[in-house]
Amino acid sequence: MVYKRNSCYDFYGVPKPSVNQTQDLLAGNVRRLREKAGWTQEQAADAMEIATRHYQKIEAGDVNVTVATLVRVAKAFGVDVKALFEEGK
Repeated sequence: MVYKRNSCYDFYGVPKPSVNQTQDLLAGNVRRLREKAGWTQEQAADAMEIATRHYQKIEAGDVNVTVATLVRVAKAFGVDVKALFEEGK
């Protein structure tokens, strides 16, 4: 079996999304939810009670987000945490 660099595989050798792919998915979904709500980045950060710069890093996919922050993001947008990671939303 040939493994690609920077790829993750499960126990059975099936490719799993990389951390970067997951961060990009989260970033895109968070951006779409914010735009759907009609919020600025500052308004979204205030609703989540996080720093605006931290929120900007989430939208840019430049930060590993803690579970606590994921809960704040989901709660602010009125969605389940799972929805933040769904493709095509």
